[in-house]
Amino acid sequence: MRWCGLVSAVLALALATASPAAATASPDGSYVLTARSSRSPAYAPTFTGNGFLGVRVPASGQGYGGGTVPAQSELAGFYAKPTSPKTVSDAVQQRANIPTWSTLVFGDGTGTYSSASGQTANWRQAIDLHTGVVTTSGTWKAPDGHTTAFSYRVFTDRADEHVGVVELALTPGWSGTATVTDEIDGSPATLTDEVTKGFTASQRQDYVEVATQGTGIDAAIASQLATSPNITATPTEVGATVPETIGQQLSFPVVAGQTYTLTKFVGVDDSQNTADPVAAAQGEAAAAATAGLPATLAANDAAWAPLWNNRIDVQGDRTLATDVNASEFYLWSSTRDGVNWSVSPAGLSSNGYDGHIFWDAETWMYPSLLAQHPDLAAGMDAYRFARLGAAEQHAAATGYSGARFPWESALDGTEQIPPPVSINSEGLYEQHITADVALAQWQYYLATGDLAWLRAQGWPVLSGAAGFWASRATRAADGSYHILHVTGPDEENPNVNDEIYTVVAAKTTLEDAVAAARVLGLAAPTGWAEIARHLAMRTSRVGGLEIYKEFAGYRGQLVKQADVTLVQYPWLDPMPASVAENDLSYYVPRTDPGGPSMSDAVNSIDSSALGTPGCSSFVYTERSYIPFIRDVFDQFSETRYGGAFTFMTGIGGFLQEFLYGYSGLRLESSDVRLAPSLTSELPGVVLRNLSWHGRVFTVSVGQRTTTVTLSSGAPLPVRTASGLHQVTAAHSLRLRTARPDLAKSSDAVRCQGATASSSEPGATPLAAVDGSAATDWQPTRLPATFTTPVRANRLIARATVVWGRLWPGVKQPNMPPAPAPVKTLRASRYALEVSVNGRTWHIVATVAGVTKRTTDVLTFAPVRARFVRLHLITGSEKAIKKTKTNMNPPPTTPMVMELTVT
Repeated sequence: MRWCGLVSAVLALALATASPAAATASPDGSYVLTARSSRSPAYAPTFTGNGFLGVRVPASGQGYGGGTVPAQSELAGFYAKPTSPKTVSDAVQQRANIPTWSTLVFGDGTGTYSSASGQTANWRQAIDLHTGVVTTSGTWKAPDGHTTAFSYRVFTDRADEHVGVVELALTPGWSGTATVTDEIDGSPATLTDEVTKGFTASQRQDYVEVATQGTGIDAAIASQLATSPNITATPTEVGATVPETIGQQLSFPVVAGQTYTLTKFVGVDDSQNTADPVAAAQGEAAAAATAGLPATLAANDAAWAPLWNNRIDVQGDRTLATDVNASEFYLWSSTRDGVNWSVSPAGLSSNGYDGHIFWDAETWMYPSLLAQHPDLAAGMDAYRFARLGAAEQHAAATGYSGARFPWESALDGTEQIPPPVSINSEGLYEQHITADVALAQWQYYLATGDLAWLRAQGWPVLSGAAGFWASRATRAADGSYHILHVTGPDEENPNVNDEIYTVVAAKTTLEDAVAAARVLGLAAPTGWAEIARHLAMRTSRVGGLEIYKEFAGYRGQLVKQADVTLVQYPWLDPMPASVAENDLSYYVPRTDPGGPSMSDAVNSIDSSALGTPGCSSFVYTERSYIPFIRDVFDQFSETRYGGAFTFMTGIGGFLQEFLYGYSGLRLESSDVRLAPSLTSELPGVVLRNLSWHGRVFTVSVGQRTTTVTLSSGAPLPVRTASGLHQVTAAHSLRLRTARPDLAKSSDAVRCQGATASSSEPGATPLAAVDGSAATDWQPTRLPATFTTPVRANRLIARATVVWGRLWPGVKQPNMPPAPAPVKTLRASRYALEVSVNGRTWHIVATVAGVTKRTTDVLTFAPVRARFVRLHLITGSEKAIKKTKTNMNPPPTTPMVMELTVT
């Protein structure tokens, strides 16, 4: 996926140094997230949405805000195509920003409230995840010394997707004349032109109609202003001469200490939904104003409630639970039932990646919706079905049969990746998107059992995708089939042959299409099954271990993101467990540690499914969110350094860890499969109101026992390692929760409560004793100490330290990274110390002058210890700083991949 620079290096630096989010705490996480300083490095403006309409709310509490994270307004499906592109890369369909509708500013006659005028004290901003309401309050001191207490509430109505609301409450500390301006602000609008606008003073209503360039979609934004009874004023028109802008201003007398309230009801509609967007938007604003704020807010809250009934609860870890709550809210804010637009990498929070639809939707976001909200997931499938004709034309135009979906889709389903191909070659080669789309279609049938849907919508897409792969495969003389000239998820290694993710995805598409035909009583082409059986899947032996080779000619170089590890999940390839374990051990250290943020999510799911001894599944969870959720409102960034923000793709992967990882949930055509697994670091996970074939059930995964409870529907067939069980409303199912962290081991420190003097985000101390040499602890500076308890206060006589490595990065687009030189990130001088009380330490081994060895084996006279400590003194920073890597800045401190003590 091409780089998206929405979040600049300025924000990246802020997020890299930010402290954890402030939040209103509860045992299972928080639902109100609060910022108390807009100048904090942890602050980035949050957003709220109803799946059709999205708005990011700046520190001022309303209106447009620029900066590294622009506070703009979004409308689902509102795509333009520039008529006069500034650069060649602009000449594609892009989602346009509508004029900002949340502007509602006040003044005291001598100045207007803003962050640049006067002074603001007691500032506070909060988002209520249960309702999507963003509240901003404070006391503003005008340039003339007048102070005014203010409070804003902004939300998009979940009950009526065409409505947005802004409420302003003022309590002046002075008497005189106040002014309030309600404006529809066209200054941040992009790729649109004004069509018409108007103002009606008697109704306190104004509107703007704009049209997208190149695509001619009309959108109208109408505002109607309501006031508290103590405000009597007739508005005057403002902003009429500014393009795509209109406003109305009220001037009214105020008395110190009294509160004055103004509420702006906004209607938004476009020509894809109605023949007359202006009339529709005016009617929507007027209807909301007539209903009033209490009724509108109550309807919004009631519409959000069913979503929260079907949620993920993380128990015993408030920070993690809060991040899950926030992630669910942001993903839900970007989609809704009945809106058949898919979700772009940044959703409705911004136009990152031009608002285009990638594999991110089907592979990363879709499964997080399907299990508990199949009605929301259905819209993503419907988006692809509606553009099947374009996919068929794309296949034919490129010399293939069936349907080939574009790498970047927007309004009409044609390929919209920005040129030039010399930089963005994914549109040519990253064809696995067609299989990703097909998998989501089949997953919907598995989850719902909806035969009518499968026949009408799922089968046309599945069969089209299978037809494409059948024509795309090349038969060799030995009868094997090969897929040549493709790029997998590892986009740093483009245009390769027999890329394993693509091969497995194509194979599965063909098999799923055959299965769908069987279900529907249709005859699938005989060649589909034949090709699937004989597609080339290469394995290789590295260091005596058998792994899947990423592609023909792969030489062990850096990997951009999860690729081979995705073959296990979601593709469920029936590989030997030993190969699956080896793939994790081999490819995870080679995966770009800078991100994107999804890779470790699938590593966690894979580890849980494999029952990998130790606690690496939880370490992968830590790695999947700690480096990427750094702002006070718990929003994902695409990479450690920026990229798309708020990153729905990372959110989707993160949520899947709980839905499909720790529960082992798999939705099959004939039953639901569970294989629950936890480690001691995660006390419990509750998956509320999962859906399968008309049943609604809850899975509660505890440290010892997992309980399955049926809420409604026919008996639920659940398959586990012990066999098939029937769960009824009267009889719950209790299962043993696997505990890989308690597996027997000679290692005296595995999964013990390690601590460290410092840690890079996501490189936690637990990673060095989790049983996996693919994860690492990394201090932020040297000298550093790493301390771990010793199980059972036993005699120890040997320690092994495995150090991390750094692979060369990409030098330019479409040029694969070199496999060498690989730098070792280790301590050149350190000591191993032991203690019986954690206070007095005794050195048992030292290492000095070593800079390249990746594994140290330390032996010493047997000693009884309750604690072991690594004291890292010096490293190899100078050599590492000269290495070209994808990370900015590159890591320079040592990485301890694993410490074992026997």
